[in-house]
Amino acid sequence: EQPRCVVSPSPHPRSRARARTPAPRAAAMALRLAALRRFASKPVPLGASGGQAQAMKDSVNKLGESVKGFSFSAFFEEKHFWKAANVGPFFLLLFFTPTLYRSLKDAYWTRQLRKLNTEEVISDRYEWLRLNMLKDEVEEQLLKQVPAGGVQPLELGPSLPP
Repeated sequence: EQPRCVVSPSPHPRSRARARTPAPRAAAMALRLAALRRFASKPVPLGASGGQAQAMKDSVNKLGESVKGFSFSAFFEEKHFWKAANVGPFFLLLFFTPTLYRSLKDAYWTRQLRKLNTEEVISDRYEWLRLNMLKDEVEEQLLKQVPAGGVQPLELGPSLPP
């Protein structure tokens, strides 16, 4: 016979629900631990070199050394530039600079004008609300001044010919 899990009745239904669901902090911690395990490298015995991890470290170190050792004067020296240097990225940057500049400028101004447009819409709504509140106040005061029989039409002469 299997043991049954018995939940003792609680006077409040919320306390039972709280007991069953894990705290949000605990769930977040569990997800963080799972992600850490997922992206962690495989354990390597002491003294042995991990192939993939070591290759990654070597490539990062080599990239760092090439950046530290870069000299603009040596790169743009004429013989080195045309014979030995990898000039592809330089010419690509030179060729696409106008396009990149225009794209960045358009993105910047689009964002700024969108923000300005939002501010103008909000300002217009407040202005409309202010004017309509004034109009309502004027109408209210005018309605208080209406005579008992209502406003009589103004006639500038007899309505019938003599």
